[in-house]
Amino acid sequence: MDMITKGFVNEFIKLNELNSVNESTDFEKFGTHCVIMKEYNALFDVEDCLTDPGTIGIDAVGIIVNGKLVDSIDIINDLVRSNNTIEATFAFVQTKTSGKFEATEIGLFIETVKAFFSGDTTIFKGERMKAFINLMTYIFENSAFMTKGNPICKLYYVTTGNWQDDTTLTSIVQRRVDELVETNLFSDVVFEPCDARVIQKYYRKTKESVQTTFQFEKRVTIPTIDGIQEAYFGITPYNEFLKIVSSENDVIRNILFYENIRDYLGENDVNTSIDQTLKEGKYDFFSVLNNGVTIVADKLGATGDRFTIFNYQVVNGCQTSNVLFNNRNLTGIDKVNVPLRLIVTENDDIKNEITKATNNQTEVKQEQLESLSDFQKSLEKHYNTIEGDSKLFYERRTNQFNSDSTIIKTKIISIPIQIKVFSAMFLENPHAVTGYYGTIASRLSDRIFKKDHKFSPYYASGLAYYRLETLYRTGGLPSKYKQARYHLLMMFKLLVDNGIQPELGSRQIERYANAIISALNNPTKCLEIFTKATELIDKSGIDVSDRDQLKRKEVTDSIIAIVRTVGGR
Repeated sequence: MDMITKGFVNEFIKLNELNSVNESTDFEKFGTHCVIMKEYNALFDVEDCLTDPGTIGIDAVGIIVNGKLVDSIDIINDLVRSNNTIEATFAFVQTKTSGKFEATEIGLFIETVKAFFSGDTTIFKGERMKAFINLMTYIFENSAFMTKGNPICKLYYVTTGNWQDDTTLTSIVQRRVDELVETNLFSDVVFEPCDARVIQKYYRKTKESVQTTFQFEKRVTIPTIDGIQEAYFGITPYNEFLKIVSSENDVIRNILFYENIRDYLGENDVNTSIDQTLKEGKYDFFSVLNNGVTIVADKLGATGDRFTIFNYQVVNGCQTSNVLFNNRNLTGIDKVNVPLRLIVTENDDIKNEITKATNNQTEVKQEQLESLSDFQKSLEKHYNTIEGDSKLFYERRTNQFNSDSTIIKTKIISIPIQIKVFSAMFLENPHAVTGYYGTIASRLSDRIFKKDHKFSPYYASGLAYYRLETLYRTGGLPSKYKQARYHLLMMFKLLVDNGIQPELGSRQIERYANAIISALNNPTKCLEIFTKATELIDKSGIDVSDRDQLKRKEVTDSIIAIVRTVGGR
């Protein structure tokens, strides 16, 4: 392995607090991280994509549905209900630390992928592979929702050597790829050889802040406003707009919308209307029938009509962007002109005001706007007040810490993680957090991120999640309990204090949460309590490998009853 790749691998292992096992295993995790981040540019746990130890032919699997990395049927169902469609990508990774691209090894990789799509779970003995196959099978069972085409299959073969474009090897690979194409399961099958230079490029990309360059010819300059460096309003051609909202490998940039109030709402009246306008070919009318898209960027570099924007977010027009992207294959779509408002500012207060002011095309209650803007900002500030080993970083904007190599990535708590761990721990809903986080937030909108809530319970649940995941990574707890992680978070709280939980907006909740934080910051006590929780699960007879069982409310109720008999103080 060359020194640059080795340095990148070592940095990745350090920033993600992974145990360095050996060069081969470390490179496997590194390669998986780089490849999946290329397909899904948001925070994820690389170990959730790895196959079982000893699996031959495939090191990792990433299943992406409607732009989201999925690990449960619940999430797929939520996304289908929201979008009324399935757009799936299957990404497979095989890594080798050897300096060569071996025809035999590549052939085994592609052959194993073929076996994966046969749906025969007896071929693969490990539980992880069986879980991946179950997700794949469920997606194809719902092929009626594949209205935009069959899934895409991508195969990444990663080595530390150099790809020479050997004609013999290329023809062997193409023959194998053609066999996958002939299954008629996919709209496209892509084999990508990733040598040292390619994987280095992918890793550097994971650390960059988002930026893009596009032509913005038809625009007017908005007069100077205090706190805003530059502002423009105009229209941009469809193909130029695509450069803003999608990546070079034709993937929607989900990271742009995480500061948007609603994310992508799927099939609602506004989205249906936008979609219908496009489907009916009313391209010339689009710019007068739609409010367009508002973008806030930290920085702008402009040369004539060529604009490059840095660290930008779509703060309004998430649905417009997604519907436009989803219709990118419509004949004549390039005739569409998209209304675009571009604002350049680094002032967070101004960004919040713009977000709230522009999010009115789809009905959103003011309380929801406050919850997902002011509350998030204040919660981030609360996280920032914590120092020392227990310091965490609240990711209010997706990938906002990507370019900071001083931050341990496992210490980042994203909004999706916060929603799930808070709901599991303080709302005692561990059985109901396996779906898509947007659906969970919508379902619990009157119980989470409320204006009067104290921040300590949110931080306590984030810290508990970090401590628990650290125990999994370091071997302090067996990984078989990972599927019960949300139940364990709830149990930790109850084992610290099984009394009646104070109201989340009360002063008493601060003391209640601080007792949990204190226990989490005592390594001996933290391990002792989580270990006790796993022992209680074992005694209860609950099968932690049975996802369906863990999704039942009666299982949660029985766990609560068991813990209360043991109790905290």
